[in-house]
Amino acid sequence: MRSTRTPLCFAALGLTFALARDAHATPPGTYGFGARAAALAGAVSADGGDSSSVYYNPAGLVLARGVRVDVGYFYAHHNLAVNDRDSAVDPAHGVVGGVVAPGRLFGIPFAFGLATHLPDDRLSRSRALPQLQPRWELFDNRVQLLYLAADVAVAPWPWLRIGAGLSFISSTRGRLDIYGDIAFPQAARSELRHAVDADLRAVRYAQVGLQLDVTDNVTLSFAYRGEFRLALEIDAAVVGNVLVGSGPSATRVPGRYDLGSSSTAVFLPQNAVLGVRWKAARSLLVLADMTYQNYAAYTNPSARLDVGLDLAPPPGLNIPIPALPPGVNPAPARFSDTVSARLGAEYKIALGQHELALRGGYRYEPTPVPEQTGRETNFLDSDRHAVSLGTGFRLGGIAAVAGGISLDLYGSVQALAPRSYRKADPTDPVGDMRLSGAVFDGGATMSLSF
Repeated sequence: MRSTRTPLCFAALGLTFALARDAHATPPGTYGFGARAAALAGAVSADGGDSSSVYYNPAGLVLARGVRVDVGYFYAHHNLAVNDRDSAVDPAHGVVGGVVAPGRLFGIPFAFGLATHLPDDRLSRSRALPQLQPRWELFDNRVQLLYLAADVAVAPWPWLRIGAGLSFISSTRGRLDIYGDIAFPQAARSELRHAVDADLRAVRYAQVGLQLDVTDNVTLSFAYRGEFRLALEIDAAVVGNVLVGSGPSATRVPGRYDLGSSSTAVFLPQNAVLGVRWKAARSLLVLADMTYQNYAAYTNPSARLDVGLDLAPPPGLNIPIPALPPGVNPAPARFSDTVSARLGAEYKIALGQHELALRGGYRYEPTPVPEQTGRETNFLDSDRHAVSLGTGFRLGGIAAVAGGISLDLYGSVQALAPRSYRKADPTDPVGDMRLSGAVFDGGATMSLSF
């Protein structure tokens, strides 16, 4: 059987990887989802059995041995600087958790998983910055998001697992209407009313995955997450009359002013992940992932601004017509595709009915951001090297919790390679920039397995 399924494994992985075109992740992609996966540098697409599979690879849900509940917390501090001055990027912190429920469907192993990342100071943040303002594009706004996903998985054969599901993010749309009479030139006599309407709209993107056991000790995997755009749209209109003069003889000049602002608060392109899991020894597990990210599809998050004025005073009426600000079209981001690598290892030590796990990981993520030599954009980023360490302890022998109670801890450091931007124009208002910094994060997860 192994000799026939091995070519099938490589053919399926090669085909699905070739079809994936467009990716970075939500907060779990920046810091990891769950303490165990984060300690392994996120190199777990070929592994599974807990709620982290909802994010990394839905197919791994079938590996759960029973109903499992995970609850944890993480905190990340950004020490990012430009020209040796701290950029004051907000910390990221919140609750992570999930549930995995395995079973059988028509005799076939089946599992359902639900996972969430919930910032504990806001559900979501959307904001648009001026196009010229320097920004840490891959850390600032994108990590302040609510992440929610639901997946299902099946194992049609003992050596093949397939999973799929949806992730949900909310986009913001708002409108401001002002209407009434504007008195000219006595502005204090104006009578205006306003109405505000804003709502959050769900944005969904798909994720799929598969795992193939090549041998008893080697598993290959593929995972795919779709693209989504988190839009921030604000429309404003002032509709009414300009009153020239006073009393019954006042002249009413109808007019309208429209302003529309649309921006991409967060854009996450598609990604494709190839992974391998190698059980090197009875107690030693080695994991590796390679992720292709088509950042060439990245959208400049700066706001697109459209304005319009319809005011036509009759001849002889002296009303100054204000000059309209020019419309704004964001410059292309010109990001490039990247391929990142992750490596993790786990060593387990049996302590009677209990178990101790020691974990470590490393990941390298090249930056997709090109040199910022012009005036139009000032995106800040650099190549990142991350090292993570963690441990886990499972307490067994508890009748009410057949699978035991586990506590996992981790800590990680992401070091940014020093980078300098030299502006082509010496009169550039931003000037040359020298980037440096690191990101420190850590967290804990408690799990109950029934």
